[in-house]
Amino acid sequence: MPTLSNAQLMGPDSPWGAAFDQMYLELCRDRGSILTALGFYTEHDLPPPEENSDAIPTTDEQEELRQIASALTVAAAASAAMPAGVLAATLLTVSKNPGLFFTRELPAPVEWAIACDYQRDDEPPGTHWRDVWGDQVAAFPGEIEQPTDVNIAKAAGAAIVSLQKTRKAGRKHNRADRILADRLGDIFRRSGQPVRRRREPVMRQGKLVYVEGGPVYDFFELVLKPLRAYLGEQRLAPVTTETIVRLITADFPKAS
Repeated sequence: MPTLSNAQLMGPDSPWGAAFDQMYLELCRDRGSILTALGFYTEHDLPPPEENSDAIPTTDEQEELRQIASALTVAAAASAAMPAGVLAATLLTVSKNPGLFFTRELPAPVEWAIACDYQRDDEPPGTHWRDVWGDQVAAFPGEIEQPTDVNIAKAAGAAIVSLQKTRKAGRKHNRADRILADRLGDIFRRSGQPVRRRREPVMRQGKLVYVEGGPVYDFFELVLKPLRAYLGEQRLAPVTTETIVRLITADFPKAS
């Protein structure tokens, strides 16, 4: 006889706060290289900061880096693992008692699932995902609204349906890769640079080999450093630049 999973209403430290702060700080330290890769200083007709500069980032620099840190934090949250049965049971409990959400103690995968299906009204689910996570991961000040009990309950119920569909679909790729492709891909495209996959010659162990490379690869290698460190510390699945770029270029092999 199958057993029912119990809800998990308390979780380890949420990545929304501490992880965001950690990754944002690391992005600030490397902001010269990151923003140069995006053409930020050329666009604003500014010289890039000196290497290892301790100067406080400007308002425009902060805005750009917050968007990147927000995307990395979303990916960190999506990487957290929870058994599907436990996740479904927890979402069901929250759908019946949405006040549990406002304790801000739900495990990260639960908040992530609710955020993906959250709606204020009849807009596409997940449009206002930042309402669920709060000001900490808002890319722009004032862009979020306080969630309501009704909308949280509705989102938790919708998340159960989404989870059931996902389980029927079978094996899927790392969600964090997909999130990074969508959110960081949009940020890179705004720089006006083309997103292309190309093979470049490099020397490895005295031999000439060809690897994928180019501006978009350079950008991801820069901005993924804080996320990779976080995932390593938490022993979560890694993310790869090659997979992310393939997703951006819609050239990712379909699962068999």
